[in-house]
Amino acid sequence: MSENLFAEPNLKQITVWARGVLQNKDARDVAVALSEAAAMEGAHVQAWENYVDLPDRIYVPVRAYAKISSDPIESRYVFENEAPDIVVLVEETMVKGLKVLKGLKHGGILVVNSKRSPEEIMGFLEDKGNLGMVVTVDANSMSTAVQTLSGAEGATDATGIGLGISAPIAGAVVKASGIVDIKNLGSIIKNKEAMKRGFDECKVLKLDKVEPVKPEPELTAMDLLKKMSFAGTVKSPVSENTAMITGAWKTRRPLLDEEKCTECSTCWIYCPDACITRSEDGMKFNLKYCKGCALCEAVCPSDAIAMVPELDYKD
Repeated sequence: MSENLFAEPNLKQITVWARGVLQNKDARDVAVALSEAAAMEGAHVQAWENYVDLPDRIYVPVRAYAKISSDPIESRYVFENEAPDIVVLVEETMVKGLKVLKGLKHGGILVVNSKRSPEEIMGFLEDKGNLGMVVTVDANSMSTAVQTLSGAEGATDATGIGLGISAPIAGAVVKASGIVDIKNLGSIIKNKEAMKRGFDECKVLKLDKVEPVKPEPELTAMDLLKKMSFAGTVKSPVSENTAMITGAWKTRRPLLDEEKCTECSTCWIYCPDACITRSEDGMKFNLKYCKGCALCEAVCPSDAIAMVPELDYKD
């Protein structure tokens, strides 16, 4: 297939990352609100979700997409944005362990829902290639995430567009990119006050130099075949199993107070992902498999486990 099959110079692609169940609605609202505002300005638009991401799993990374163009969209049947101009993270910890900037166009924009500075967010990115601007907006202080199935899978959206944290996030996207007129966005967004705060209060860092993308090794068809599980199954997690790594799901991680720990093994018994091990050195957490469910904290009889923010740690 030719790389120029869909050469669309006026096409803008927006990819919105979020956490399944908790933020599906807000991710969808960001994509839909920007698309609807662009349509008001005469643009050709599309907005949809990626159902490959298993949106019914709590904490699992999910994506919503938008395409905006002054011309008819030729790639309307391509179900993922392969070269986004704007990447949006509805939840800040998604900067760790996920290739959120994969395919980003030169000078692309990253918008993150976070109270942290753009500079601090930059420190978590493994590959800053093609990144031209980082924007942070503390959307959680301006509104509340909407957890609902309303509007999913073609159903009528009873809650409206942009009631939750999507409102300030969409406002920050417009401030950073100017992709639509903020007045038109305001006619779509339900929580207009939060949208305006996101527009006015977001922190914008424009990078002086756009770094090149780090080259990735070429994978053959046989390489990809070896990485696939047989008949949709994976091996039981009796040892390290790369097919079952879910560490990028967590927003908080368990922290063990060794002085309080009595090594009763209650956490080891209850952990649903077998990411706690016992040894002569005491209880250990394998964070590659931890989803941050906090069940270990809940069952610990000695209060030796506390859930702490994931982005407080670089590893």
